[in-house]
Amino acid sequence: MVEKAIGIDLGTTNIRIYKRKKGIILKEPSLVAIDKETNEAVAFGSEAKRMFGRTPDTIEIIRPIQRGVIADFEMTEQLLSYFIKKAKVRNIFFKSKMVMNSPLQITKVEENAVREAADRLGSRDVYLVDSIKASAIGAGLDISRPDGNMVIDMGGGVTDIAIISLGTIIKGISTAITGELFDKRIVSYVKNKYKLLIGEKTAEEIKIEATSLFGEEITSEVRGRDLITNLPHTIEITSNDITDALQEDIYELIDIIKEMLEDVHPEIAADIAQKGIILTGGSSLLRGLAELLSFELDIPVKIANDGENATAEGLGILLENIHSMKRNNN
Repeated sequence: MVEKAIGIDLGTTNIRIYKRKKGIILKEPSLVAIDKETNEAVAFGSEAKRMFGRTPDTIEIIRPIQRGVIADFEMTEQLLSYFIKKAKVRNIFFKSKMVMNSPLQITKVEENAVREAADRLGSRDVYLVDSIKASAIGAGLDISRPDGNMVIDMGGGVTDIAIISLGTIIKGISTAITGELFDKRIVSYVKNKYKLLIGEKTAEEIKIEATSLFGEEITSEVRGRDLITNLPHTIEITSNDITDALQEDIYELIDIIKEMLEDVHPEIAADIAQKGIILTGGSSLLRGLAELLSFELDIPVKIANDGENATAEGLGILLENIHSMKRNNN
């Protein structure tokens, strides 16, 4: 048994750190506030998120992790170092083994960036695991069995969809139909229909509060700037508005799933039809999404228990078997 081993879920929206026998010890937004004049970081994580949309022109809020991969190496390193200090767990990182997740379609350059970040944190070895596999394991699936499993991990920056059997991804795809895209769609919809300008943080709140893709209608108040008067204004928005804003993307997602199911062995398809599709990731929690997918696909669709943290939980389970994992040094 490895004494010093940790898991890091490098998410576009949130970073989670998992310590063996302790569980998830930190969950923070993957955000950095930068002073554009000095190019120095002035806030990280939750503190940077509180500044979102409220900063002067000299401050910019960035996501150094995009689509599940490191886009800004220096800021990602600073972000992780800050989280280590905040969690007061620096000693567990030094000469530890790390299990980290990566999206399906990661390039060699992107993979090397993750490994280098782990090395700079003091890791002895780093093991990269497909996010979708970690999510499936965290959702309670035994992916080592000769059964077909379909998992959709809907994150903030990337959505991975995979059919897995015998521990192998038989068919997998990454798509940009994500929580971030949904936020942008809502901003655009409210601007065009109601002539009200809102930020993506407000759109995210609306998405959580007012979405109902299948079933009851919900009404929510939205505050923003009226584009005609340029003054603060409040409107009421309904779940039907949110459905209209997201409909095209949701049905594109449904088409992708259908194409994948039509292109697998009949026995695998039969397994999935019987067992259902598992949803993980923060965006899987959108009210009515699972029911809508189930209706359109005519297959049971279930949200994993604690689906938002499934990837980190899966990394935690893998920590217990880290001795049997092979490091890819190529």
